[in-house]
Amino acid sequence: MAHAKYSPSGASRWIACPGSVNLEERFPDSSSEFADEGSAAHFLASTALTDGKNAKEYLYKKIAVFNDREKFIGMQDKSESARIFVVNPEMIENVQVYLDLVRSMPGDLYVEQKYLISHLTGEADAKGTADAVVIHDGKITIVDLKYGRGVKVEAEGNYQLGMYAAAAIEHWSFCEEFHSVELVICQPRINHVDHWETDLEWIEMLTRNVDLAVRRSQEANPEFVPGDKQCKFCKAKASCPALTNHVLSTITDDFVDLEQEIKPQIAAAKDRTVDNVLLGGLMASLDLIEDWCKAIRGRTEAELFAGKEVPGYKLVEGRRGSRKWNDADGVEALMKSMRIKTDVMYDKTLISPTTAEKLAKSGEIGPRQWPQLQGLISQSEGKPLVAPVSDKRRAISITAEDDFDAMTDDEALGILTGGDLV
Repeated sequence: MAHAKYSPSGASRWIACPGSVNLEERFPDSSSEFADEGSAAHFLASTALTDGKNAKEYLYKKIAVFNDREKFIGMQDKSESARIFVVNPEMIENVQVYLDLVRSMPGDLYVEQKYLISHLTGEADAKGTADAVVIHDGKITIVDLKYGRGVKVEAEGNYQLGMYAAAAIEHWSFCEEFHSVELVICQPRINHVDHWETDLEWIEMLTRNVDLAVRRSQEANPEFVPGDKQCKFCKAKASCPALTNHVLSTITDDFVDLEQEIKPQIAAAKDRTVDNVLLGGLMASLDLIEDWCKAIRGRTEAELFAGKEVPGYKLVEGRRGSRKWNDADGVEALMKSMRIKTDVMYDKTLISPTTAEKLAKSGEIGPRQWPQLQGLISQSEGKPLVAPVSDKRRAISITAEDDFDAMTDDEALGILTGGDLV
């Protein structure tokens, strides 16, 4: 079945920005190695839950990730139409966190269930797949495994999980009277597990918002609403006039005519008077601006690779990769025949504390050995970073005597204006 137009995974985008629905349809679905690795981890997790096993029982099995499914394959099997992932100790460790979390919840467990969402979106036969649903004494819990480590995902007010909950409640309402909902995000690679409990009133509110967004997206001129969350994973952001206007007007504090040459219109941005109040406002927009810059670069590269012309730009050979031996075994034999000394032929480096910790968890470094090694590990203090006030980490107080390398105004302007992109 084709991917739902109003998918729960994209709900934070199309509920906030109804115009993105039709604009995104112009771009085909694509995947990345990171996304496919997440699919492999989800397949391992669902298989382990269904089979009643722990993740380690699948150590070194191979998972083939196709466009529409995943499956285990033999160690010698290959497939040109799939990405292949090996279940390694890191995947086992992280997936087991999710397994332990789900199994700790009392109630009836439903794994990778597809639930109709057509009553929410009006899209015939559309479905959403929840990683894990647990039903216990009138409470429904939605648990979602996020295998990525780039963006921390919060459970509170999560539209994706909320749609799964609404769909599951509709499905099971014939035999269960629900009174509460719990949304749970498990993001083990960044040690993040987040719970949020709410009531059916929030589900009803979400249902109304979904209906309103769907109807707005179907208007003759649907509204575009640029923003951090809705633009983050939007496939159309490099082609969205609303986002482009938003970014450039933020940079220049003035209207930018996209029909005219852009560079002269934003050249004066570096001369703007910036006080700390405005600086805070610009910082709040920086993630969105940087995402837009990356999208423009990516779209330009894609067009050039497709053989299309982008005025003023061309493809050239980039920096060459590292040199390597064509036949390492042959080189090794040749060096030995030359009587080159062993300590000259080979590089030996000590494993890192991170590798040692993984070996301790896998049992290759014993439980008595690891504590002795831990006492010999040092770690430097983290360099101060700029973060929004909402960040849960403790604020650092800096005095005039503190000696830190600060970013220059020119470096800051380079980030703000995207360098020489435009």
